[in-house]
Amino acid sequence: MTIYLCLAAAAGGWFYLRYRWRLWKATREARRAIEAGKAAKAQEEARRPLTQRILTVLPAPALIRLFRWSPDSRIRPTVRVARRGPFGRFERIDPAQHILVVGLTGSGKSSALRVLAAWALANSAWSLEAWDGKWGASVRAYRGKAPVLDTIADIEARLADLVARELPARALMGEPPHLAIIMDESRLLNMLSAAGLRDLVTVIQTGRELGVHLWFGLQDPKTDSVPSEIRDQFTCKLVHQLQTREAAQVALKELVASGWAPHRLMRSGQMLIWTPVRAMAAPRVVYGLWLSAGHLAALERRGPYVAPEFARPVVLVKASARPSAVGRPGQALARTAGRTHRLTDRQAEALAALDVEGGPMGAADLARELGIERNRAHDVLTQLRRRGLVEQATDGFTIPNVPAQEGTPSEDPQ
Repeated sequence: MTIYLCLAAAAGGWFYLRYRWRLWKATREARRAIEAGKAAKAQEEARRPLTQRILTVLPAPALIRLFRWSPDSRIRPTVRVARRGPFGRFERIDPAQHILVVGLTGSGKSSALRVLAAWALANSAWSLEAWDGKWGASVRAYRGKAPVLDTIADIEARLADLVARELPARALMGEPPHLAIIMDESRLLNMLSAAGLRDLVTVIQTGRELGVHLWFGLQDPKTDSVPSEIRDQFTCKLVHQLQTREAAQVALKELVASGWAPHRLMRSGQMLIWTPVRAMAAPRVVYGLWLSAGHLAALERRGPYVAPEFARPVVLVKASARPSAVGRPGQALARTAGRTHRLTDRQAEALAALDVEGGPMGAADLARELGIERNRAHDVLTQLRRRGLVEQATDGFTIPNVPAQEGTPSEDPQ
């Protein structure tokens, strides 16, 4: 009996082992695929650039000394915003575009915006404005250095003025000056009215070619916080550490699938730079330069900023007191007084010069008369011609012979 039991146990064990062997062979390929997937995932998570590994182990004081911001010794069309490594070259971007700075709180967004602002202050061809989004905290460093708008009403009024007056005036200029607008919080978008948001969309869609550039600091780049009409216009993105892959997907779209993974950045200041030039290049983790708010507040502007014609205070044009070459003084201005509204100082000087000469004047003649550049004189003459105050002759511009209208001139509708 015992022998039969042993034989049955042996047979059962053999059938069980054969079943397990066949099952193991049937699932061998699937198990190999699973193990290969786990290994690839672990290797991807562990694979980080060498520069990031070095920057991760360095203490904070050493990083601050290595990556502290310093102004360029020469004014260049690009601005330094980051460094590739402790001994790597500086990373530069073109400031004359809409720049989006994305990242969590404390990741270095405000520092990057302060570096850009310091470059604009050091450039005499740029002007700067700061729009408050954190109840004064986001613009504290800009007070005394640039115009600061504190309330939503002021911001909406400024947007309306940009759309109705300044952008059309910039369109008439050959080389409009650059204006950078700093916004450091998406709360502004949530508080703007429908009309203000439409004006902002108009400014960001048409302002780049006219010299108006938006530098926007943002924590959450999702669609519900930033409309796509605004988010898609940023041609340069400085992406710091983000919390999730989904946020990175919204900020960089399809580039995340190519290896751009800001949610894997480990320290504040580390960022990825996206521009159209390097859109398809391999992502490089760089370290943004630091500039404190106190340092920015202590900086002085290099050279005087020359405000454009539309930014100067307007005055009511009066009759010229200079002796006229033909007729009595101010006769030509008196003829056009019915259509002469509020003009800038330069436009008034141009009309007075045309009145004194009495005959046609070209842009070169007006530039020599007023001591300005030829392209600026041409811009002034174009603005006056669009308002009907001068007309173009065969050899220049002249004041039309229009009978004067009674009464005082009306206010400029613009």
